[in-house]
Amino acid sequence: MEDTDSMAIVATQQGGTIQCDGKAITALSWEQVRGISQRFAQLNPYDRDAIPGSILKIENDNFEPATHHQRQIYCVAISAKRYSLFVLDKNGNPVLLRKGVNNDEDRWSEHGLGHLLNPTDPDSEDREWIAMAWEKIIRRALRLHTDPLSFGKLPAIGRVTVSSPAVIRPLTQFNNGKRYAGQIKPFNFLLTCHVMPFGHPLGIDPEHFHLIAPYQPDPGDWAKMEWIDQYSNQGKTYRITTIGHHGMRNTARVKTYGDVLQEYEFHPESKCADANGNPCCKQTVGLLERRHIRIEQIKYIGKESNTLEEVTAGLHHSEQNVYTEYPDLRRDEWQTKILPIIKDAPLLRLAKMSGMSSSALKEIRAGRARGLCLCQRTHR
Repeated sequence: MEDTDSMAIVATQQGGTIQCDGKAITALSWEQVRGISQRFAQLNPYDRDAIPGSILKIENDNFEPATHHQRQIYCVAISAKRYSLFVLDKNGNPVLLRKGVNNDEDRWSEHGLGHLLNPTDPDSEDREWIAMAWEKIIRRALRLHTDPLSFGKLPAIGRVTVSSPAVIRPLTQFNNGKRYAGQIKPFNFLLTCHVMPFGHPLGIDPEHFHLIAPYQPDPGDWAKMEWIDQYSNQGKTYRITTIGHHGMRNTARVKTYGDVLQEYEFHPESKCADANGNPCCKQTVGLLERRHIRIEQIKYIGKESNTLEEVTAGLHHSEQNVYTEYPDLRRDEWQTKILPIIKDAPLLRLAKMSGMSSSALKEIRAGRARGLCLCQRTHR
């Protein structure tokens, strides 16, 4: 758990050794954390009358709002931006930090879930359903009893805006014959759902299939509606189901809120490694460490910011549909990997392995030609 301008410190009132998923780690004491914070006070670049103290602020989450006494807080983190803070009541049950209840702010992350509608009231901006999901995740982490979520079997539905020609194009047939007031127009809302792996209709390319539908706030109608394939020029329609393990000819098996939350809970933190230095998998738990990075190749790509909403909603399923690559011949694989090896290898050996003449190989080494045939023959 961390962010650009903040970090979480493992600390208890007295400090010392604590257990983290069966492994002993060292916690600082509250006094030690305050001491570290105070050491940075002399680096404060601001007007001390306006912003006194240290540039390392100890968050108000650590203190009871009513008494301002420091309290022990706990965290369950799935990845750097997916975490929830909580306290334990006298019976050992987790209690989320909630705005206006026991904290100044809600302290559970919506990262990775914010694109989904409220399953109990899609028109409501209330995100209590995410808090309910986090309570279940925390209780499972603490090996406490959990009850199924009431909305777990509903289709996981998001809302997107008709913000580009690519989104409105497959709606042409839907709009045909309708009066203007009944048509879907630019900047109207649409519903979008997410297909399970192997849940696509038969014969469909998974990377070029995504279902959208006119906005309907009643969850009871979602499984009864005709859904339009965004990639179909004819606006072909399909039904959706949350039953079974695969799709059928005209029906897609879509993810439920329960499916999404299960994937969310067991999301692998790809940027981190486990205690042995191995990349994290879905079942990795405990104290993680950063993975070592080795640069193999540099590519210039465009950012996805032009289609950020579509990416978040899952309208794009392949990075090729989002990124634009700008080739740089000075940094391609031929220049950075293959040509250095050719230059270091004995000329006679290269000629024998490739079947090329020495003069042709010299041209390649000098950068005046590319040895595509050489590369292919050498691999054989």
